[in-house]
Amino acid sequence: MALDLGGVRWLFFDLGYTLIDEDAAADGRLRQLAAALGERGISASAADLRRALERASARFDPNPFASVMRTFTDDEGIIAHARRSGRYPKELERLYPGVDAMLGRLGERYELGIIANQPPGTAERLRAYGIARHFKVCASSGDVGAAKPDAAIFRLALADAGCDAPAAVMIGDRLDNDIAPAKALGFGTARVMQGPGRLQRPRTAAETPDATASSLAELEAMLLG
Repeated sequence: MALDLGGVRWLFFDLGYTLIDEDAAADGRLRQLAAALGERGISASAADLRRALERASARFDPNPFASVMRTFTDDEGIIAHARRSGRYPKELERLYPGVDAMLGRLGERYELGIIANQPPGTAERLRAYGIARHFKVCASSGDVGAAKPDAAIFRLALADAGCDAPAAVMIGDRLDNDIAPAKALGFGTARVMQGPGRLQRPRTAAETPDATASSLAELEAMLLG
């Protein structure tokens, strides 16, 4: 497949593992879960849980984090204890290097937007990261009441942008949440091979992105030509 940029006016980005590196936050939560499981006599290190998370991502589990503990126990009491053991430390998330400058360059040619599954307050977090100024549309599940892979969140973003799907490209790391639903609506699609989502392999043509980049630098070169 090839990404046809002719007529493209908008680029829509996912956030987690696309513009934002979630590794430190994910590892922090996995350490909490490992400790909680240990309190109930289950030996599972954070590295063990990370491998389980990656396997869950590779097999297209809708919520890989939610299925991780079931690799080690089916005891609902233990699972509930682990879930209560802490929280996902979102403050440990960081932009990938060079994101702000990349968005600035892309914004000289395209309009930019966000379509992401995130908790409420995404616009405020983008301001804290110093990149909110680049985006004219921010469709975040916690704020708009629809979540990927539901087509509704993509349609909301297009309506806010005043854009038809063929004039837009969806950029993300996951085939199930980003590529397949966007492609079904007529978006161009580009995948960035980052995070656990990189382990997904297309099962059908519907999940096959128009373009794949190994890094954000490669993605930028592809989009700017």
